[in-house]
Amino acid sequence: MDQEADIEQTQDADLESHTDVLIVGAGPAGLMVAYWMAVYGVRARIIDKRGTKVFTGQADGLRPRTLELFDSMGFQHRVIHEGHVAVEANFWVPDENGKLTRQGPHCSPKINESNHHNMLLTQGRIERFVIDAIREYSDLEVERGIIAESFGYDENLENDLDAYPIMVKLRTLSDEEANPAHLITSTNGSGRQMANGQGRGSLLPDDWDELIQKSRHRKTRTETVKAKFIIGCDGAHSWTRKQVNIPLEGSVTDHIWGVIDIVPLSNFPDMRRLGTITHSSGTILVIPRERNLVRLYVPVQIVNNTSDTRFDRAAITLEMIKARVRNIMSPYTFDFQICDWWTAYQIGQRVAPSFNKGSRIYLAGDAVHTHSPKVGLGMNMSMQDGFNIGWKVAMVAIGAANPAILETYTPERHPLAEMLLEFDRLWSGEFTETNEDGVSNPDKAERMVDVVEKFMDFADGLKAYYPASPLVWKNPEEIRPASARNLIPGERIPPVKLQSQAEGNSRWTTRLFESDGLFRIIILAGDVRVEEQKKRVETLGRLLAGMDKTKISPLHRYVHIPGYKDQIRVVTIHSAPWKEVEFFDFPEILRPFDPVMGWGYDDIWCDGFCTWDPHCQGKGYEKWGVDRNRGAMLVLRPDQYIGWAGELEELDDMTAYLDGVLVKMPTPEL
Repeated sequence: MDQEADIEQTQDADLESHTDVLIVGAGPAGLMVAYWMAVYGVRARIIDKRGTKVFTGQADGLRPRTLELFDSMGFQHRVIHEGHVAVEANFWVPDENGKLTRQGPHCSPKINESNHHNMLLTQGRIERFVIDAIREYSDLEVERGIIAESFGYDENLENDLDAYPIMVKLRTLSDEEANPAHLITSTNGSGRQMANGQGRGSLLPDDWDELIQKSRHRKTRTETVKAKFIIGCDGAHSWTRKQVNIPLEGSVTDHIWGVIDIVPLSNFPDMRRLGTITHSSGTILVIPRERNLVRLYVPVQIVNNTSDTRFDRAAITLEMIKARVRNIMSPYTFDFQICDWWTAYQIGQRVAPSFNKGSRIYLAGDAVHTHSPKVGLGMNMSMQDGFNIGWKVAMVAIGAANPAILETYTPERHPLAEMLLEFDRLWSGEFTETNEDGVSNPDKAERMVDVVEKFMDFADGLKAYYPASPLVWKNPEEIRPASARNLIPGERIPPVKLQSQAEGNSRWTTRLFESDGLFRIIILAGDVRVEEQKKRVETLGRLLAGMDKTKISPLHRYVHIPGYKDQIRVVTIHSAPWKEVEFFDFPEILRPFDPVMGWGYDDIWCDGFCTWDPHCQGKGYEKWGVDRNRGAMLVLRPDQYIGWAGELEELDDMTAYLDGVLVKMPTPEL
C-alpha cells in the first residue's frame, strides 16, 4: 500500500484497554514523564489533544539545571548546536533628559557554578529532542488528537498495586478538532505553511514529517482505558486537575501581554542582546533567539480576574503589539517582515495546594502552577516536575521501589512552585510599575538586578531545597558530614569535569551520571597512593563484594531494572594524579568484569589536572568540599540529586537508606 495514501482508522468504538501509567498532555512535563516510562520499560500511554507537536512559539528559556538534565539524557549537544547562549543582560532606561541609555552588561556572579549557561531555543525543538531520546529506549509514542472525556477513580483499590483504580474514557478527535490552525497557502508562494506563518522551509528536516502529518480520515471513536496511575500534564486549564477538584489559588490581577517572535528591522543597538527597554508606559523584554529571531514581550493592559473569565484575544492584534513596541523603543526604529509567531496572553500567579490526589493521581507543570513567561522558568519548572515524578512512578510501577517514595513529590516540588510565583510577582512588577508621575522609577535597572540575584540559586537550579524524606537523608541536627561539606542530600551534585583513569578522556559529571534509571553509589576514594587510604578503599571493596558475611552489601540486593543486572551502579573517583595510580589497583568490585564487554573501564575516574582540557583542573574535590586524602561516599538518585552522604566506613547507614527506598529481591524458597 502506498505510504502516502490516506490511512483510515477502522477500530471499533467502545474499546477497552489497560495500561500501567496514563500521561495526559505531551508538552514539556508530559514528555519528561514519558521519557522515564521508556527508560524503565513501563507499559504506558501518552495522549495529547494537539494534532501535532509544537513547532513555533511557546516557551524558549533554558536554565542551567535543565541543561544539566539534558546532558544526562544525551542530547545537550543538540541544544548547544541550535540554541542561543544568553549570559549577559543590558537594561535600557531613560536618563534625566529622557534619552534611553544602556546600563550593563550584567552577568550572573555564579556563572561558573554549572558547566551550562542560560540558553534560548524554541520549545518545539526541545520537544523534538526529548521525543528522540524516548525512541532510544522504547517505541512509546505520543497519541495525538485524543482527549479524555470522563474520569472514574475507585479509592478502595488505591493500596493494591496490582489493581487498576483509574478509568478514563478517551475520544479520537476529527482533523478539524485536532488541528484548529489549518494549513493554508502562503502569500509569497513559498509553499505550505501554518496559519501562524510557520512553513516547512523554516523547520529542520526532523520536524517535517510531523508538520506534513499524512492525511488521515479520522473516525470518531471512544476507548475506555483502565490505569494504575494517571499523571496530568495538560496545562493551565488541566482537565485532569478539574476531575479531582484540585484548585489553582493565587492572584486575581492579571497582566495582559503581547509576545512576538520576529526577525527585527531596527537600529536599536542591543536587539541581539538579552535585556530590557524601559519607557514611562512600560518595559519591553528583549530575548535574542535562534535563526536571527528575537522575541519581544510587551505589556498591553491589566485586568482584574475574579471570575476566571478569559480576556478576548481578538481585541489584541499584531499591529497593536507592533505599535506598543515602537512607542517604548522610540527614538529607535522598529519594523519586521517576518513574524514566526505571536500571541497575547493573560496569566496570573497561581499554584495548586497539592500536586497529587492520593497515591495514584499526579499533576505536573502548568497544570499546578501558572505564572508569566518573562522569568524564563515555565518550561524549566514543568520539565523538572515531570523528571521528578516520572522516575518515581515508573520505579513503583515496575515493583522496584517502595511506594512511599511517591509521597515525596509534592513536598519536593510544591515549595519550588511557591518560590517561582514569588519571583514572578517581583519580576513582573518591574515591567509595569511607574512612580506617581507615571514615569518609570529611575532605579529600575538596579532593582531588577536585585530581584534576579535574590532568586538566582533557585532560578538556575543551583539549589533545590528538597526536604528530608525517605529519598533524602538529612542529619536531624542539620550537621553536614565533615567529609563532604558541599555534597548536601536533597541537592544536585555540583558538576565537575573528570578524567577517565583507563582512557584519559575527560567528561563532565552531568554526562557521566546519565539518566538511565539507576541509583549510583559514588565512592570518592581520596588519595589512594597513601597506604592507609588504599586500605580503607580495599576494605570497602570487600564489603561491597559481600566477602564479609557479618555485613550487608547493597549490591545485588534489590529488584532488577529491566535491561540491567542490578539497580545500582558504583562509580569511583579518586584524587591522586592518574600517572601514579593504575586502573587495576582498585578492587575488582569497583571495575567489574563482563565476559563479553570486558572490564568496567568507565567506572574509575580521576579528579586530576588535565593539561589539554582547561575545564579539567583537578579541583572537583575542592568544589565538593571533600578532603582530598580521606574522600567520602554518597548515593545519587536517578535524577542526579544526592540522597545520602557519609564516610567510606558508613556502609551500613547507606544500606539502611537504600532499604527504605528500593524493593529487596525475594528470598529464595528452600
